[in-house]
Parts: sequence; structure tokens; C-alpha cells
Amino acid sequence: MTVALTDVDYIDFSYELNDCEIVNDVLCIVGAAGSEELVRGYDASSIAKYGRRSYRLDRAIVDNTAPNYATPKAQATDILDRNIEPYAIVSILIRSKTEALTATILGLAISELVTITQTTCGLAAAYFIVESIDLSIDISGQIEAAVRLVQARASEHP
Repeated sequence: MTVALTDVDYIDFSYELNDCEIVNDVLCIVGAAGSEELVRGYDASSIAKYGRRSYRLDRAIVDNTAPNYATPKAQATDILDRNIEPYAIVSILIRSKTEALTATILGLAISELVTITQTTCGLAAAYFIVESIDLSIDISGQIEAAVRLVQARASEHP
């Protein structure tokens, strides 16, 4: 789905980078008690840019049965891939002014992948995931939607 912000009446638009959840050093502890093994994955360039941001996975959390996590190292790599850089958060409050846009707003779903184009902020077909939607109807009967979107990781879009 493409949501082109030029098709809406702006009430509010905010764009921020979230660096609170950066992880660039993952330590996995696996194995039976007494014979534990430490598996570590890290990204040196992210550590140089943001400082060391560690995350620890204890053996109870490591899932060796999931298809993408055949090994603890694979799980650590996945966590690094998703979290070594800050990601953008977009919050918009929009008012529909066409029937097509109203249908688009009403059709949005949590976790849906959308494309945002907004030239003022330099967003040109940027991929985001819908995190929350709050719908209301104003006094004139127009639908307003407060939508929070989180930037999709490269592995989450085409």
C-alpha cells in the first residue's frame, strides 16, 4: 500500500530517529548448567559510531528450533541486523478529503507495511510499519487518523 502524504490535509506530522534501542554487541549463553558456552556477535562500526550497546540472551531464551535460528550465532546476527542503526519513527495526524483516502485510512492494519512519501522530510517511498492507529470522526464528519509508523528494516520489505 502507498500512502502519499500529499493526498491528505496535514494536521500534524513529526519525524524522529530512535537510538534508544540500538544493539551492537550480543552475548548468548547456551548449554547445560556447568557446561555453558558463550557466543558473541558484534558490529565494530556501530560500536565506533554509538558506543557499545550490549544485549544478553540467556539459554532459556535462545531458540534453536526456529528455522532462522539454527544456532545461537544466527539469533545474535539477526538481533544485530535489526538493531545496529537508529530507526525513524513517523507520527501523523491526517484528515481524509477523498473517498479513496478514507478507504485507505480505514484499511490500515497494525503491522502493515506502507510506503510514505513526504518531500519536506526527504522521505521518498520510504518503507514503514504501522505501529498504532487511533481513528476519530470530527464534527464535520471527516475521519481523522493518528498513525504511528516505525521504519521497516531492510529484511522487512521488498
